Amino acid sequence: MAPFLKFLVLLGSLATFIYTFYVVGNLTLFLSLPREISKAHTWIFNLLDNKSRLETAYGPIVWDALYIIGFIFQHSLQKSAIVKNLLRKWGLASAERTMYCLTSSLCLHYLLKNWLPATSIVLWQINVESPVIWWAFVITHILCWAVIFGGSIILDLPELLGIKQAYYSLHNYADPLAYKSPQLRTLYAHVRHPSFIGFTLILFVTNVMSLDRLVLAVLLTTYMYVAWSTDQRDVAYHQQQLQRKKHELKAQ
Repeated sequence: MAPFLKFLVLLGSLATFIYTFYVVGNLTLFLSLPREISKAHTWIFNLLDNKSRLETAYGPIVWDALYIIGFIFQHSLQKSAIVKNLLRKWGLASAERTMYCLTSSLCLHYLLKNWLPATSIVLWQINVESPVIWWAFVITHILCWAVIFGGSIILDLPELLGIKQAYYSLHNYADPLAYKSPQLRTLYAHVRHPSFIGFTLILFVTNVMSLDRLVLAVLLTTYMYVAWSTDQRDVAYHQQQLQRKKHELKAQ
């Protein structure tokens, strides 16, 4: 790739970095802000009393499910060896991670902009006007997001978003993964986002579990469970790094 094109890739990676943060910020608010819905809803256990409310939820649920499936399909397709090999053949290996983050952010942004609430049916609705309940809800979400964002930084956020790849390519360095240990490269191949438990809590710990939110939580949790294929080697690597950090802290 010519130096000018490499420079353009670096600029594109920086723009993608900013756009990704914007989209993730919107996602954080979408998932974590307490919600209020009209009292004119039907509990899922009383659907037989008012089937018309189930019928009004069909459209939103179908569209929302398609948005989620589209996001999952993009995530899976661009991680495939076929796409990666094709980009390498075209000389775009250094832009692969940037393109992945950009298209992921576009799909996620489209999902958030076009999401259709299906609040005519809820599983539960919790009043968060009580300070105790409100703080319990907010602190749970803050802790989960802190673990996710903190874990992303620890896992090398610039590399995760493609900035390092573009920078290293511009300076004719090897790929950033070449400087990481084999154990860490294996972990990256299995999972790139930290905290399955954190994401699951964010998806399910909500004060209003409407039908659309249930579909979102179930589909994304299932996808994470299937796609994140960590094994005993990854667990052993985590334990080894934890013990190493403990020794370093004791030595200080």
